[in-house]
Amino acid sequence: MMNYRPTERMNVVSYPIRDIVIEAKREEAKGTNMIWLNIGDPPQYGFEAFGHATEKVKTVLDNPHLKGYAFSQGDSELRENIAKIEKCTPEDVFVTVGLTEGIDFFFHSFIGFGEKILLPNPAYPLYISKTKMFEGNLVFYKHDENGQIDIRDLEKKIPGAKTIVIINPNNPLGSVYTEDNLVEVVELCAKHDVPIFYDGSYDKIIFDGELVDFRKIADEKIQYVYGSSLSKNFGYPGARIGWVTFHGDKWTEIKDAFLRLCNQRLSVNWEYQKAAATAIIDPVYSEYIEEMKKKLLLRRDALAKATKELQISYPFPKGAFYAFMKIKTNAWKYDVEFVRAAIKKGVVFVPGSGFGTNENEMYFRTTFLPEPEILKEAFERMKGVL
Repeated sequence: MMNYRPTERMNVVSYPIRDIVIEAKREEAKGTNMIWLNIGDPPQYGFEAFGHATEKVKTVLDNPHLKGYAFSQGDSELRENIAKIEKCTPEDVFVTVGLTEGIDFFFHSFIGFGEKILLPNPAYPLYISKTKMFEGNLVFYKHDENGQIDIRDLEKKIPGAKTIVIINPNNPLGSVYTEDNLVEVVELCAKHDVPIFYDGSYDKIIFDGELVDFRKIADEKIQYVYGSSLSKNFGYPGARIGWVTFHGDKWTEIKDAFLRLCNQRLSVNWEYQKAAATAIIDPVYSEYIEEMKKKLLLRRDALAKATKELQISYPFPKGAFYAFMKIKTNAWKYDVEFVRAAIKKGVVFVPGSGFGTNENEMYFRTTFLPEPEILKEAFERMKGVL
């Protein structure tokens, strides 16, 4: 008989941020009012997408020339605008279905069996899942007590690595790396000829000062790939527009492979690419992101107040919109048990183990996107759990 079972590769596929929703929906069906703190989805919590992008979608919907397949590598106007920002050529730019697809294509085209991949600990779960799917050798590098990349630890682990992933601001920590820290990382990568995949998904959401421009530090020193999207910085995850740019002179064959992957999926939605082409160079955007950060600062401070008396600790977020919380009570043996107990109380978190954390310690990730009163209510419910 035919064996209708998933391949063994599917056993390593997971996405805990959404996997936990299944259990939460079961509890919700029983009548429990749920507070969803598991996913970084700004519109879900009342944040509006960048208006000039949404208006552009409306204006191009009636354009008869945009009803067919777009170019596989991406709309030429969007790629040209990205190239101006990235200080590269349009041929170095690839538009993808969110940065998610960009990550997938990068791993697919670049990572071979058993090759060492360096990920931050903690790391966004997609990188962990993709490393396992493509049978890479997953190695985590540490952060120090200030949320910076631990250079001594990285120095021990970097020899023989195929690539290193940097997420800045970090998801889930909310830490923002300093210029000195990034300079040391780049120097170490240059010494060992290790290219960097730099995830800049939240690089406009910085609460104190401005983000260090990684491109100025890395250009002409190392090979690297820079990825971003409309999802977080522009509050428009539903658009599903992301991009990756290749920097350096050694990517020719990888770009050819990347293009073949783009070809086989045909194209990305053309109307939303046009929206992105407008959004990323719009001078009004600065006002939008400043207003977004003001709201997030109020909610971050509300989170700090709401969690003050609980048995948890976490680095104070300096960017993005998450907090990664360490459980200090001994009431729970596994973080999944804690998350399930929180669901019973009507609050949905993500277990920290999904981010590659230390098995001897327990963590969970929360977003602080909801309004202050919702955050207050959520952690009031946690007083019986933490």
